[in-house]
Amino acid sequence: MNNTSHLKNICVTVDITPLRGEKTGIGNYIHYTLKFLLLNYKDLIINGISFGVHKFQNDSYEIVHKLEKHIHIPVPVRILYNWWNICRYPNIDTLLKNNSILHFTNYYLPPIYHNKTVLSIYDLSFLTCPQWVSPQIINLFKPTIFPSAQRATHIITCSEKSKKDIETLLNIPSEKISVSYPGYDDTIFHPLDKEKAQLYIEKHYQIKSPFILFVGTIEERKNVSGLLNIYEKVQNNIPHRLVLIGKKGFHANEILSKMQQMKCSDKIIYLNYINNHSELKWFYSSADMFIYPSFDEGFGIPPLEAMACGCPVIVSNQGALPEVVGHKGITIHPQDIDNFAEAITTLLSDKNKYNNMITNSILQAKNFSWSKSAKSHYEVYKKLDEI
Repeated sequence: MNNTSHLKNICVTVDITPLRGEKTGIGNYIHYTLKFLLLNYKDLIINGISFGVHKFQNDSYEIVHKLEKHIHIPVPVRILYNWWNICRYPNIDTLLKNNSILHFTNYYLPPIYHNKTVLSIYDLSFLTCPQWVSPQIINLFKPTIFPSAQRATHIITCSEKSKKDIETLLNIPSEKISVSYPGYDDTIFHPLDKEKAQLYIEKHYQIKSPFILFVGTIEERKNVSGLLNIYEKVQNNIPHRLVLIGKKGFHANEILSKMQQMKCSDKIIYLNYINNHSELKWFYSSADMFIYPSFDEGFGIPPLEAMACGCPVIVSNQGALPEVVGHKGITIHPQDIDNFAEAITTLLSDKNKYNNMITNSILQAKNFSWSKSAKSHYEVYKKLDEI
């Protein structure tokens, strides 16, 4: 708890659009950062603004109801952004009175004339590896990311890797960028009794152990096709099924078609998006291993949650994933299928190494928390408020 003694409140309006619809990593990042800002900083008055037609999920309503006020503009985001890009009108600060700071949380800064602004940029994959990103995302953000970043008073990102990309690709000075690592909800994601978790998964999802787990959007950037190749190579040597959980993303249909055509397709289980995020704790605690061979990540919350539950993880060495798993984590080039396969079989066959991975995973996860994320956001707001 932060015991503040400021005479003046800091007033911030935060874009909570990522809380609408099915929450991805960005939505969870905003959800928990706001949760702990509201909990820990009593001199912070937080308003919300959101765009689009999607509804909030039930857990997001808990956050929205605690905001001082909330303005909703029921126009689809793409239409609204295109309008602003062409007309530059209306400027958003005319809708928001008495706000010293405006924080836009999803790469785009609307027309603003007078307020101090914070812009969240999580990664620049649509610039660094556009071949793995949906053209819709590229067309939406590529034309606007440079002017948005230049106009913002300050930028918040979620890893040192992303910070370097922002400095280099968007020509932003280092002092204008703050890193705020995501965290995990330790009231949900912590080691559970494995046998109890496995019984829960079998009862509620009809999935029998043992299995290897992937959680994330089914898309090219996550290298899900590569994961299928890894599993195909290793599946004859282990008794494990492969379980994938996540919403459908870029080229998902091609990936799922490949999955169905594989000779080992009967050992691969795909569960779509799970609305109740806390349900994932049962999967992390049941799985013998979590595999995440992504080509690029601004951070990587699923591997962090898996580690917090004591699940050994093997991840790509690209993007910010090495920052997530630390020096004792196993990182492999995403295209090195043989090395991934060898690491999986070695780890599953070496009990001492496996148990050390469990211990190290739990310890590494403790380096991250949503309280720390909230604190770094608060420090940015406080600094801007004093300008």
